[in-house]
Amino acid sequence: MTINDDIRIYHANAEKHHLKFPEGTEFPELYELTEEESLIPVSEYTSQEFLQQELEKVWYRSWQVACRQEEVPNTGDYFEYNIGTQSFLVVRGEDHVIRAFHNSCRHRGTLLKLGTGNATNLTCSFHAWCFSLKGELVDIPDRHLFPGVTNEAYSLREVGCDLWAGFVFIHPDPERAAAQPLREFLGRVAVDVDVYHMESYRATMQASIELKCNWKAAIEAFIEAYHVSFTHPQILAYLDDVNTVLEVFGDHSRMIVPYGVPCMRLEHVDEAEIYESYFNKSATSFRHKSAAGLPDHLFDEHGEWMLDEPIRDYMIEHHATLGRESGHDYSELTREQLVDDYDYHIFPGFKFNSHAGAALAFRSRPHPTDPDRCIFDVYKLVWPNENESIPEPAPWMNVDISQQSMGLVLDQDFGNLEKVQRGMHDSTLDHVTFGAPEVRIANFHKVIHRMIAED
Repeated sequence: MTINDDIRIYHANAEKHHLKFPEGTEFPELYELTEEESLIPVSEYTSQEFLQQELEKVWYRSWQVACRQEEVPNTGDYFEYNIGTQSFLVVRGEDHVIRAFHNSCRHRGTLLKLGTGNATNLTCSFHAWCFSLKGELVDIPDRHLFPGVTNEAYSLREVGCDLWAGFVFIHPDPERAAAQPLREFLGRVAVDVDVYHMESYRATMQASIELKCNWKAAIEAFIEAYHVSFTHPQILAYLDDVNTVLEVFGDHSRMIVPYGVPCMRLEHVDEAEIYESYFNKSATSFRHKSAAGLPDHLFDEHGEWMLDEPIRDYMIEHHATLGRESGHDYSELTREQLVDDYDYHIFPGFKFNSHAGAALAFRSRPHPTDPDRCIFDVYKLVWPNENESIPEPAPWMNVDISQQSMGLVLDQDFGNLEKVQRGMHDSTLDHVTFGAPEVRIANFHKVIHRMIAED
């Protein structure tokens, strides 16, 4: 990272707290966006015609998260995944392999399965055409009345399907999936994130929410730190949005938010404030707990920090201790990865905050017909204690955020989104404008435009 004197002054916390960032990451000031990259027509958020182009040329041509692999753990388990007007069925076969198919009977198109469940075969509820867990047509009532139907020609249409980090990814276009396998599509993301062992995580919360905004506006709210100081002031005591670094690689991107240091916008924050804010107000506070709880001997009777080490170093050691207690392998993680928020965006609509032993993940999908709505899914993932039995994944919840809180930080984010979408219908607003802190969003649109322009 090249830092001149002006940037060094603005990012003094980086030197004061000895923050270290991976090679390739940059402070926002070092990114320059062209006018084409920074000015995006609002019609791309509000137009039904543009939504249809996105579905046809982006979503139906991309790898995307369908479910967690532990949601189909047993032979015959299935999970229905929907994107746009298309329904897909993720199925665990008798050979224990997970496959994905178009969820449509080859006879007259009836959906074969809805939601989740277990079955010994995939039998249509309309006329009982029966398909194996591998998608093979195996039985037709009164087969002699269909002389032109063969098992080979009428098998279910299989789509691309692969596993990574405990997630089942599907690709609606099997030819494109074969041309660019999942690992190749993920590229740097897979290399970076494998060290967290997310395949061992389990969902402690899975929630699906219909938001009143475009799917892009929803995911964009979570892939920049520019809003943090103004939308989430209560968490500034333990994280520094000013010293957040960014990196774009191919279709994907990441940012790293330092934890355990106060935001540079604040005048003075003592160790007690950092501690209280981090362990009690963090959106990822679910990862801080141990069997012994949090120690109560860190401050004297006057509230002064008693340890010789800075609070950030204490937090690093705290998470390392939790890992050892729980049988987790953190040997490949750096000290910074034990505390900081490593935030990844996988194109098109999936992002997650990766931490030692836990992750908070979001999936944003377009509504099939309405550009002003989207389906937004939240996963809270935790690496279970390896010394205990592995818990069942939490059931899916359908959440109405007008009636139910998702926690203060997420409530604040969701509170912005309907206002964003309504504001983009302003007749005097031609475009939205992105600056250097939003380079990840600019890259996101660049990829969308490239895919829509392709034949």
